[in-house]
Amino acid sequence: MDKEAVIVINPGSTSSKIAFYNRKGELFSKSIDHSQKELAQFEKIADQLEYRHDNIKPYLDDYLSKEKLQIVGIVGRGGIVKPIKGGTYRINNAFLEDAQSGKYGEHASNLGSLLVNYFKEEFGLNECYTVDPVSTSSISKIAEVSGVPGIVRDGRAHTLNMKMTARKIAQKQGVLFEESCYVIAHLGGGISVGLVLGGKIIDVNDGLLGMGPFTPNRAGALPLRGVMKLCYSRSEEEVKKLFSQESGFKAYLGTEDVREVIKMVENGDKNAKLIYSAFVYQVAKEIGACFAASKGKANGIVITGGIAHGKKFISDLKEYIGSLTEFHVYAGENEMEALAEGIFRVLDGIEEALEY
Repeated sequence: MDKEAVIVINPGSTSSKIAFYNRKGELFSKSIDHSQKELAQFEKIADQLEYRHDNIKPYLDDYLSKEKLQIVGIVGRGGIVKPIKGGTYRINNAFLEDAQSGKYGEHASNLGSLLVNYFKEEFGLNECYTVDPVSTSSISKIAEVSGVPGIVRDGRAHTLNMKMTARKIAQKQGVLFEESCYVIAHLGGGISVGLVLGGKIIDVNDGLLGMGPFTPNRAGALPLRGVMKLCYSRSEEEVKKLFSQESGFKAYLGTEDVREVIKMVENGDKNAKLIYSAFVYQVAKEIGACFAASKGKANGIVITGGIAHGKKFISDLKEYIGSLTEFHVYAGENEMEALAEGIFRVLDGIEEALEY
């Protein structure tokens, strides 16, 4: 059984993470960086499929040439497809079509299902899977109401990491996951701040378009008057690209790297200080809103994602919300582990694979 392993693939905006897992945990992992210059040649994210495949394959082949493993499954991060409930999904043609077209949203995670489908035959597999795709939505009916009939609040989030983080903190606190209540903020290239109640994300901002704090390159929530004016002056595609890829720190300061922003602040850049301070402020407000939605009963506020590595950021954020309830930091992400656990639950018959 120890020789049985699964391949995990998680494409990000400028990197592709790969790993091999057995039932005891990670065997090997690698993050493959892709330069902005290389990625700029592709008009749509799905167009990167061959490029990403060719970059990933040598690392997979090299590891397997050294380790005699039996590959029993392959799983990729799920992208932005139609809203679905959480769980492990068998990737079918309908899922692939929606991920490839980007009809529900352009995001690097759309490549996850496309890549594992590409690789499955190369490793002699009949099926491939994804776990808790970005479009997983279990937000409550009350949270869906927007204020305009016909417009429904969406709940696309970093579900994989948020649910894994909730499991970890519940175990640490000795709280049953199914009875836990947390405000979890995943802060990275995208930002998801949500209320996780009983293992389900019952409210969360739509981190891709239109809700929550601005991010390293996304707009977040915006004043409607400005949005209306912009929409009448540009095409839909131009506006969509601006809000989802060309906003945030990138637009204000010319960088998507929060570490560089903090260096600017420390070097006395007044504009950088203003934008950075506004970012911390907006994140704190979103966390505070979710804490209020828990009726003040959240067992903890948990900060996760790549930005959580920044000590200055954590210190600045804690000044706003550190006194509300227990404050925890789980920097980085648990997405690879969550993907591996999800596919093994299906392979071992603990749960049934869902159909899209």
